[in-house]
Amino acid sequence: MGIISKKARSEIFKLIEEIVSKYLKRALDKPKAISGNPFSMALLKDFEPLIHRIHGLKGSMGNQMEKIAEIIAIESWGKDNVKRKIKIDVQLPKNVFQVIDSIINSLSNASKLPNYRNEKQEIIGACQNTSHDFESYTYEFDLELYDQEAKKLYYVEMKGPDPNTTEISGAKKRLLAEMAWGLLNKKCEDVDAILALYYNNKFPKPYKNPKVLYYFDPDGGLIIHDNFWNFLGRGESTYQELLTIFSDYSKQNKKRIWDGFSKLIDIDPNRS
Repeated sequence: MGIISKKARSEIFKLIEEIVSKYLKRALDKPKAISGNPFSMALLKDFEPLIHRIHGLKGSMGNQMEKIAEIIAIESWGKDNVKRKIKIDVQLPKNVFQVIDSIINSLSNASKLPNYRNEKQEIIGACQNTSHDFESYTYEFDLELYDQEAKKLYYVEMKGPDPNTTEISGAKKRLLAEMAWGLLNKKCEDVDAILALYYNNKFPKPYKNPKVLYYFDPDGGLIIHDNFWNFLGRGESTYQELLTIFSDYSKQNKKRIWDGFSKLIDIDPNRS
């Protein structure tokens, strides 16, 4: 029996259908919408509207992947142990934020390489010897997972494989703050804060994006591609099962997708 149940599979199908239908409708309603890139338009004028719509669909799929992650996690971790997109007023002692800022600055200046184990020990140390003054910021947590048996809490921020540098430094700060907040406010024995890249755009080659690896340690605090989905599903087949769901959807809807998107291609043989 697979990790992803029939019920979850149906929910994932609906999410895929939602985004595909959205872009097929846009293809019909505004067939001539283009990216605005004059060089792309000059080179690929007969295909540019199609490329623009497919690019938009690929970008929007990222939001659906967060919802899919929640579906898979609820099945494997239990509904009460999974929270997604929660806004928290993160109030921490000032010295904790000072340690976090020091870690971020060292990474931004390339004076240190990321080392998740050492960074975590710095956060734990700051939480064990707190100052009396506090600072407060509101953060949105992408995903909170609680392992009841191990009494361990995970904070996960999901991104695609090529975020910009500002996104990455911001994610690093949020995750370290979430780790500290969990250690100080949750009754659990351990807290991990992880950046999850839901696919590796260089697969099967190793992930090498320096913007991410300047801030995140592949040996801890960073989880990528199949390792992420298998972690969520708590089983080694989760990633392959999820790929199969997308593949099955494609097989069942290939003609419909082709009929919709092919309308965006100008195939007039007389067009110069």
